[in-house]
This record gives sequence, structure tokens and C-alpha cells, in this order.
Amino acid sequence: MVVTPPPIGLGYLAYAVKGARGDEVLIIDGRRFRLSEEDVLRQVADFSPDVIGITAMTFEAKQAASLISRMKREWPQTPVILGGPHATGFGPDLMNFVKADYLVTGEGEDTLIELLNSLENGGELYNVKGIARRDAQGQIIFNGPREPGEDMERIGIDWEAIGPENYFGLWTRNAMNTVARTGRRLPVFTSRGCPYGCAYCHHIFGRKYRTFDIEKTVSEMIGLRDRYRVQEFEIIDDNFNLHLDRAKAVMKEIIERKLGCWLTFTNGLRADRMDEELLDLMVRAGTYRIDYAIESASPRIQKLVHKNLDLDRAREVVNMTAARRIVTGTYNMLGFPGETEEEMNQTVDFAVSLKNHIASFFYLMPFPGTELSQSDPEVREKVRTMDFGDASGIALNLSSVPDEVLKRVRQHAYRRFYSSPRRMARILRDVPLNPRLAASVLTALRLSFRENVNY
Repeated sequence: MVVTPPPIGLGYLAYAVKGARGDEVLIIDGRRFRLSEEDVLRQVADFSPDVIGITAMTFEAKQAASLISRMKREWPQTPVILGGPHATGFGPDLMNFVKADYLVTGEGEDTLIELLNSLENGGELYNVKGIARRDAQGQIIFNGPREPGEDMERIGIDWEAIGPENYFGLWTRNAMNTVARTGRRLPVFTSRGCPYGCAYCHHIFGRKYRTFDIEKTVSEMIGLRDRYRVQEFEIIDDNFNLHLDRAKAVMKEIIERKLGCWLTFTNGLRADRMDEELLDLMVRAGTYRIDYAIESASPRIQKLVHKNLDLDRAREVVNMTAARRIVTGTYNMLGFPGETEEEMNQTVDFAVSLKNHIASFFYLMPFPGTELSQSDPEVREKVRTMDFGDASGIALNLSSVPDEVLKRVRQHAYRRFYSSPRRMARILRDVPLNPRLAASVLTALRLSFRENVNY
């Protein structure tokens, strides 16, 4: 099932553009509604925009490029802007492979407003930081990156433009959490950015950690609860618990304001940036699921990818999280550069030894723009042509073992992890019962015996 979270990135842009320019904005979510190119073009024609913007994840890159080509044939005089995770990761060179007029990298609010103002008023585009474009000779020009915005108070989301009701439902995979307690859930940010330099991770929001006002954030959550009858929030910060005192303050505000909604943290918290006081506050605030990004239990790999996680502390934190009957998951990766079978088994052994309920074992997929994707020209070219739509297959094997061994290690990892009677008992005791629970467990069991299982 395709994951279809609400396009909150577009919601941020809609809020910014409406506030700064008063423009009318239409959001078309082709992924959620399974729209064909003809469907999208028809809706665009009905709206008759002055400017068209497209965002895409990396696994949607081919569809985005095709759609842009169709749009430029249909409306050659209408500027088309491409932004979002794929544009940011790949960078200005992406202009060589798409027919967009402009590419926006990084946070888009200020960049988009300045670009629209310049297009409308005939201003000079070379002053607009964060965009790539073509000059009169067709050469790509990048104006340089834009520093992440410091004034977080002016940033907001236009939820009405998104239409949250279209994303509710237990059978709608609208978030990373596959074991939701309720279908009426929405993702929220309380901060942006992460100072860690993990070699496999994106940098859409930059390395500077910036926070939204706690009182304002909780007020917005309360507003969503009351307006849309939201019962669950998925907090998807890049690094929610970077500063323990602030994370505790967020939980205390939620408790004091009596939000009364379930909370999940499935974007992967830093396991060595957690303590028991925060965990207890999270339970009181309504948290029932936390995932930790472990990645590898090999000290060499931890240093290689700049994760530098304290594995002993991670073990303590994962186990004490599970002890509170919070549904606890870990994210693990296999196939790092030069990784041996022994190092892979270190990761598997570590995951199996924990008391967590859920473990995911992913093949490394170095996304464009990450340090690993830039490791050498051959890898960079392979990453450019990779099919990121299949997360269950080996897209690029940088390890020291052949594909067959990598597959076998992963299969054994799932088999060992989910064959534990005690673990299954914890799952049945603590994981919420919903229509997707059986499907999630079945998927994990299938991965124990064969590849290419659709998530």
C-alpha cells in the first residue's frame, strides 16, 4: 500500500504565499487520489494558474519529470517550479533531467515568495537564493543555497487547503505508523533541522536546529483536534529529543493543556538522547509508540556514517521504553559501504537481543544529496538512475558481500526477530488492535522467507 500522508510541505507553502501575497492556491494530491497525468492536467486547466509548482519524493522522480514535460507542452508560457525532497537532495543538476523552469532547494517558503514576486514584477532572478534556472543559452545557473529561516513564528500550515478529512481512515496508510489506534490522525512538526551529519540522511531542513513556540504548537494541535476531530498526532521532527529540557516542556504543555490525543514518534528518535523522566512524561501525554534509529550495531559502521550512537545507552533506552508498554520499534540498515557479513550479524544480534516489539531491516538506499550518494562518480550515477519505488529490493549493494548473502542475512533477521514467543506475546499485549495489525505481522513473517514483499 502506498503511503499517503497529508502534503504538509505544500500546506506550509500555501500558508506563506497566501499570507505574503494573497494569492489563491490549489493543492492537487496525485498520490493520495491515484490521479493519472490526464486527471492532474484537467484539474490544472480548470484552475488556470499563473504558476505551477510540483513537489516530489525521490521514488516519484520519474512521474514528476513526465508530468512536467506534459505541462510544458500544454502551457509553454506558464512557469513550472519543482521543489521538495527530491529536488533538494539531487540539487541543481536535476535541471539536466527535467523540463522545469525553476528548481527550489531546501526550505521553500521565503524562496517561493521571492521567486513569485520577481516573476510578477520582472525583477532580477539572480538575487533569489535557493533557486536553479537556465540562462538564455540554456546553461544551468544556481543562485546558491538559502540559509534556513530563523523566524519560526511566521511559519504556519494552511490545513484547509490540504483537506485533512481526505487522509483519515484506518485502512488509509497516511503516516509511518502501521499500528495506529485511530484513523483520525495527522503529522505535526515541533522543530526543524538536525545538527548530526549522518552520511545517509537528508538535509532538507539543514543542520541548524530551530524550534516552533511550544505554546503555539500545542494550541494548533488543540485546534486540529477540535476542528477535524483529530484523535492522534504523529510528531515527525528530524530530532525531537535533541534537547531533553525542551522535549519535556512540550510533553508538559500537552499534559497541562489536556490535549487528550494519542501521540507517536515514528520518524526515529535518538536513542542516546532519552531519559526516564522524558519517557514518563511521554506516557502521561498519550504516547503509545516510539521508534529509535539504530541503523547499525557495528562500531566501525557507526563511525563510518557519522551516526556515533552510544549503543550501550541505546540498549538501555529501548528496553526501558518497551518496559513502559510503549510499542517500541527500531530501524536497522544493512549494506553499508564495505560492510561484512559479520558486521551485518552484529546489527541483527543487537536487534534480536532487545525487548522492542518491532524491528525493520532496510537495505541501504543512498538518496541523492547524501554523503554516501556522493562517495564516488560511479555511485553517484547509479543513485541517479535507481528505482526508489521498491523499498524491499536491493537497489545498490555497497557492502563486501554479494546480493545473495545480503538477502539471506535480512531474511534471517526477520525470522529470528519475530520467531520469539516472548516477543509475540508482547506484541499481542501492547500493540493496538486494528485492521492493519495482522497485515503488518504477516508482512514481517513473509520477509523471513522471501524478498520483494510489498509493504
